[in-house]
Amino acid sequence: MIVAVAVYFGLRNTVGSSEIGWICVLAAFPFALGGFFTYNGMTFECFVLAFIRSELLCPKRLVFRSENLYAKALDHSTIKEALQLD
Repeated sequence: MIVAVAVYFGLRNTVGSSEIGWICVLAAFPFALGGFFTYNGMTFECFVLAFIRSELLCPKRLVFRSENLYAKALDHSTIKEALQLD
């Protein structure tokens, strides 16, 4: 609502009265749509704060290190013990 009022008072001298109504509606539409937004149980405001914290304030560099579980299992045993064929 604040956006629509600000747009109205900012443009009332330059735009006609019928057009300014549409401009106010279009300016307020994204903010009204935020009221219906949910992501993982978070509202729009919580999502924006979490996004800013995770991407801008505290970004982490994730490094992928592969792990060969088969080789790790064979390190502590012999091949005959690992491949017991009964």
